[in-house]
Amino acid sequence: MAEHRNIVDRMIGLEEKREFREFENRAQKLGENYYEDYKELKKYIWHSGVTKWADFKFIFGQVLDLLEEAKIQDKELTDLIGPDVAAFIDEMVDDTSWEKKQKNKLNKELKNGFR
Repeated sequence: MAEHRNIVDRMIGLEEKREFREFENRAQKLGENYYEDYKELKKYIWHSGVTKWADFKFIFGQVLDLLEEAKIQDKELTDLIGPDVAAFIDEMVDDTSWEKKQKNKLNKELKNGFR
């Protein structure tokens, strides 16, 4: 769908804004406690170093899925992912960074080639 957007839409990010509003609407439907958790997680994710919307979108989607599951099961988020929420998010951030994976792969290949 993104490849069919016009230049103005791409320049001002209308699709991304729409998707972000959908995440926010989903989060608000969770209820106050889970929404507060979402807001804290969102702050952490924004400062995590992720630079591409596709990565943010993946992470926010996963976080919301987990919060919705926690609400359905009437559990805390930490009951599903463990006590170290920051480490869990960091792992998601690292897993979504294609560029970081490629840099590590290149460094490893060059290191192995010079031995």
